[in-house]
Amino acid sequence: MDPKTLAPCDLVMKGGITSGVVYPKLIAKLAETWRFQSVGGTSAGAIAAAGCAAAELGRQTGSNHNAFTDLAKLPKMLGDPAQPGDKNSMLFRLFKPAPWLEGHFGVLVGALNRKDKLGLVFGALWAMLRKFWIVTLLAVVVMGLLGVPAVLASTPLDLHGAIWLLVHCTLLAAVVWAIFGFSPGRPLWRVLLAVVGTALVCIWQLRSYGGVSGAGPIAFATLLLMLWLVVTTAVAMVLAAARFVLSLLAGLRRNGWGLCSGHCADEEFRPQALTDWLVDYFDGLAGRNLAGRPLTFGDLWGLPEQPPTDSRENTPPSKRLIDLQVMTTAISQRLCYALPLREKTGGFYYQREEWAELFPRRVMEWLDQVSTVLDDPTQPVLSRTDRPLRHLPRNQDLPVAVAVRMSLSFPVLLSAVPLYAIDRTLHAQGQPAPRPTKIWFSDGGISSNMPLHFFDAALPGRPTFAINLKGEHPLHPIDPKLPVSQQDGRVYLPDNNSAGQAPHWDAPQDDKPTGLFGFLASIVDTMQNWRDHMQLPYPGYRDRIVQVSQRKDEGGLNLNMPSGNIKQLADAGEYAAEVLTRHFDPALGQGWANHKDIRVRSFLALVEELVRSRSLQDPSWDDVVKLVDVHYLDTGERAMALHMLSTMRGLGQEFDKRGVSVSREPPKPKPQLRISPRI
Repeated sequence: MDPKTLAPCDLVMKGGITSGVVYPKLIAKLAETWRFQSVGGTSAGAIAAAGCAAAELGRQTGSNHNAFTDLAKLPKMLGDPAQPGDKNSMLFRLFKPAPWLEGHFGVLVGALNRKDKLGLVFGALWAMLRKFWIVTLLAVVVMGLLGVPAVLASTPLDLHGAIWLLVHCTLLAAVVWAIFGFSPGRPLWRVLLAVVGTALVCIWQLRSYGGVSGAGPIAFATLLLMLWLVVTTAVAMVLAAARFVLSLLAGLRRNGWGLCSGHCADEEFRPQALTDWLVDYFDGLAGRNLAGRPLTFGDLWGLPEQPPTDSRENTPPSKRLIDLQVMTTAISQRLCYALPLREKTGGFYYQREEWAELFPRRVMEWLDQVSTVLDDPTQPVLSRTDRPLRHLPRNQDLPVAVAVRMSLSFPVLLSAVPLYAIDRTLHAQGQPAPRPTKIWFSDGGISSNMPLHFFDAALPGRPTFAINLKGEHPLHPIDPKLPVSQQDGRVYLPDNNSAGQAPHWDAPQDDKPTGLFGFLASIVDTMQNWRDHMQLPYPGYRDRIVQVSQRKDEGGLNLNMPSGNIKQLADAGEYAAEVLTRHFDPALGQGWANHKDIRVRSFLALVEELVRSRSLQDPSWDDVVKLVDVHYLDTGERAMALHMLSTMRGLGQEFDKRGVSVSREPPKPKPQLRISPRI
């Protein structure tokens, strides 16, 4: 089938790190019915959006007729072992930590994979003790110097016996805790068993060394040994944790504030690092030569290859073959940006040496061709380290993988991307421009994790679908043993205009002191996602946002998800696409007609509110338009502006004359019409 005959749609996908495995089969299923005109996303959603755009390009240009079939195979590829015999999946192997952070990465990933909180804490501490064994040994020796006098005072043992008693008790207690207390996924009763086992070890050793008899003396000596073991362990843990944190902070600073850069210096090594793999994968979906230049936004827009110019103008979205947009966050500026950058946005530079640590060789070679070093032949732009900076290339020359990498820089897990810009507020009149200041770009989800606003219009000409990822609902548990279509709580799309208006929230854990951590986490989540969450119950939004639920061991930071979990999420995505298609395909349902009805009623109600407003009815706005120092200098433009104001006033007055309203029963809750900044 010719893809140009398919109905167009837009698609926006939410971020979620490994949750992105839900998207490939969803996209491939939608592609059977729809042609993707505009695609956007954040973080993992940005990866999926770029993959979708590349596959659509391959399909429309005929360079890869099987692009969406290839994309649908991605979850299985990610869930399979990275190499024959490897116990870890390819998904896990894509995250390659910096060599100096490998141990820290192992500790953190091991802790995240624990199912119970107690196991998470003990597992992380046990891993730290093993990683920094020298610190642990030092703590034991120092505490031993304090413990020996206590043993000598409470038992008839000599110095030699006291030392060996402490050594044997320490070693045997470590074995007991390794078996019971620190093992993966152990519940509380296992920890209690480890405590009892430690006490029995102490009693056994006291009896073995002799000199202690009677229940009272043995009980006292056992309690003393247990106390010494607890204090020694606590000291060792504190020292190991401090060493872990300090070395982690130093390592993160060296690696751009992330455990993984996404790039491997040995580009021939397999499996590839995340960014290196993404560059090749996008090119493969688009049917491009993997040895050539990387896929760019200009390719997606359908532009012919052109030599670099100084022009920074974008091709308007309406004229783009495929419009891809992703979200990133300039945390140093406290701002968010859509990539490709909007008009009059930017003035950014990059330092080649820094970017060479983040992107593969062929990306850097392409950037060398399309970016320039100098603003002025006599004035090189330098960073604070006195290394030359290069202009960020014009949007049409920007590699898609660069934009995606800037969107998915998940804090701490993936390195942030550095750019530079000149702070014009520091430029004194008559003085040379200050040097550019570094700006760290991190995860787009910090500012908007589901950027539905990318392609929205007051009266849309095609549906814009969105995918929301959320936790499991307590009344709709997910049974992974059932097919996805029979899992009541897995995929949700409102089936009528009254459904989906009530939000769900988890009850706070106020009955525990540890509830403070949940309270603080909720504050961060609210700051990050309040805008996205507000969209979910609104008319014109909720009917096109399909919600996919995940269990706690699926998606998110579960980097080493079992292949079964990956398959479950991928199948859920495919079923979500079926739900959307059944609802919005005019041949199958009334969803699109209903959506247009909701949108036009909401729009007209807001227009009525505008034209009837007391502010617009004020005739003094005509005087503002008539002023000579405004932009309407042309007589025709000024006349048209006055006509618009008069017409809108007349429309507002017409409502009063006729005694009617088009907003008596608008869809609820009612949105607002306002001018807001464009991201």
